[in-house]
This record gives sequence, C-alpha cells and structure tokens, in this order.
Amino acid sequence: MATDASHQIYSMGPDGTWRGHSHDAAVGAVEQGEGSANAIKNVAVSSVVGIEKYGPVLAESANAIRGLVRVIESGDLYVTDDWTVLVREKVMSPAMAKLMMLAAMGFQDQLNPHLMHLGHADHDLGNFIRSQIKVMATEMPELWDDRAAPRDVTTDPYSDEERGEHPTKGREAQQKRLAEHMMGTVVDKSTITEHGKTVTTLRMLDGSRQEYTDAHHGGVGDEFAMYSEKGFLISTKVINLDRSTTTTLMRAGRSPVVVTETAGGHATAVVDGVTVQVAGSREVAQALAGGGMAALEPHVADGLPYLTAGQAETLKVGAKVAGPALTVLGTALAVATAKSGYDQCVAGTTGAVSLAGDLGVAALMSPGAGALKVAGFSVVGSLAFGILGNAVGQAVCK
Repeated sequence: MATDASHQIYSMGPDGTWRGHSHDAAVGAVEQGEGSANAIKNVAVSSVVGIEKYGPVLAESANAIRGLVRVIESGDLYVTDDWTVLVREKVMSPAMAKLMMLAAMGFQDQLNPHLMHLGHADHDLGNFIRSQIKVMATEMPELWDDRAAPRDVTTDPYSDEERGEHPTKGREAQQKRLAEHMMGTVVDKSTITEHGKTVTTLRMLDGSRQEYTDAHHGGVGDEFAMYSEKGFLISTKVINLDRSTTTTLMRAGRSPVVVTETAGGHATAVVDGVTVQVAGSREVAQALAGGGMAALEPHVADGLPYLTAGQAETLKVGAKVAGPALTVLGTALAVATAKSGYDQCVAGTTGAVSLAGDLGVAALMSPGAGALKVAGFSVVGSLAFGILGNAVGQAVCK
C-alpha cells in the first residue's frame, strides 16, 4: 500500500496539478514510511525464521522444566522463582531432613541442564534477530553490550566455557542457598518464662535448634545457645555486665575455645591456654552478607551477627535466621585461620602449638555443620576460604 501511495503522489507531481513544498514533503514522508515498513517486515520475517530454528529447543526445554517441577513439587520439595530446589518448611526428623536435602540436590542436578538449554536457546534467538536488524541499524550494540537488553535473573547453574560463563558458580550458589535454608528456617518455636528469665527456643528445618534467654536486665546476662541436630551443644554466648560478650565453642574430647569480644568489637580467643586475636562477630556477619550468605536477613546485612532475645521472641514459624548459626561457624573459622598471625607473633615465645592441627576447621564444625556437610566439601571450603574472605582470616598481627 505504501508503494501505491508513493506512485499516486509522484503522478500528481510537476506534470499534474500538485506542485511545491507540500508535494516534496509528501514524497519524503511516504519514502520514509516505505523504509520503516520494510524494516518492520524484515524484522518480522527474521523473527519467524528464528522461531522456526530455535523454537523447538525452547518448547522442548520449557515442557521438560514444567514436567519436572510438577514432580518435584508433588512432595516435600518446591522450586523457587530463581529455580533453586528447596525443602518445604515443616517439622521433620533430622534423618528425614537430611534425606530431603539429598533429594533436593538430586532434583537440582536434573533441573539445571534444562534451564541451561532454555537459556541458551533464548539467547541464540535474540542474537539471531538482532543480527538481522543490525544489517539496517549498524549502530546497534551487540546483545552482551546493550544496557537496554533484558538481563538474566539468575546465574546459569551449568554452562559451557565458550559462552564466557562460569561452569560451576551457579551450582555452588544453589548449594549454599539450600544449606542456609536448612540450618536457618524456623519450623517450630516455643517460649517459656521461669525463674525471672524468658527462654525462646527455635527449631530449624535441619533439626538443629537455637535458644535465646532474656534475663530482663537490659541485655546484660542474655544468653544464646546453639545445638546440633543430634542435640549436642555447639556454642554459647553471654552478654557480660560491661557489654562484652563471651562465646564458647565446644570441641569433642577437647577443652572448649573461649572467644571474648569487647563492646568495641575487639575479639580474642583462648585456645589450649594460648591467646590469639580473631575477627569480631560483626566482621564475620558483614563478610557473610558480602559473600551472599544470610544476605537476605536484614539484621545480618546490617552487621548484626546475632538476634537479640527480644527479636527471637517475636519471630514466626517460617522466618529465616541462618545468620546466628553461620556466625558461630564463621567465628570458629576465624579462630582456625588465625595460624598465620599466631606463627608470626607468638610462636617463638609460647612453644610449638599449631592452631591448624589443634583447632582445624573440621574439628570445630563436625558436630554442627550438618547442612553444610551434606551440601558437600565445596560449600564448606568456599565458606571457609571464599565467602568469609579476609575479614574472617584476620589474625594476631594487624
């Protein structure tokens, strides 16, 4: 139709009755319209060709994802909006929780390849259509460099090196998310008051529990205790009269490690009679939040490593409170990784004490890192040496 209009306007030109600027403007407008129409036509044709080429992969992957999600969500598992398989929030035995966590990991490994294929087919289709448009709009940037292009909402859990994607980063993030979900989701809560104190007990999805004692003295005398899924005491923390805190980390068959932290955040640990400086709990919490662990918990993201007794009392079932448990593990790692500072500052004067041997990460974590251990060594290793980073690795000589 644009071509017919152009022909009719031309026919009304110098040999007809229409002359002047209005005729020239009309010709120019029609010619511009013809160009726009052709461009739209080319995009439409390219879209059809692209869909015919990549559509089957898109449809196959989408159908596979929908079918698998239906199977996953038919029981005690569910899939989040960012495609992480988690265990439903409900009271279950520690053995069942471990089984469900393993099932979630297995289904995640089945789901991820379909997500990868869907993402790649979608990316390839977009690139194909864009390449056709760039024939006419040569100034259009590449897809990867276009700030206006839609972005992925989640990291590819699996990918190939040729696309410049990290092949394991997304999967590790899923494992950490699952471990944090298991150790930090409240599935049961009880509060009792006796002898002038209020004790709130939070039971977590993995079977571990946290106890918060409010001494009703403005925080002084308040206590926190963490127990493993098997009922073993892992750690205690008490607020002293001068607002310092004393945290005790239990060791099977060994004397406990005692960490004292001033109100200003200066922390020291006593290990088998040897005193070393370690990262404070606030530094640990900030490192956790910066590394993505417990970052969704506002109190942790703000650098508050523990809940107050009052905050614990107001929590509801389903709340996420992984921060305190991760802070305990982070504090243990801070002590365990203090070896370099210890060697540098005190080894020559106090004897051959090796914190790496006497206070290894495994020794401290073995009673209470159930969810992390199920998730695998990569999660524990990244928590120890990656996520917590240098803030947890601080030692004696700063």
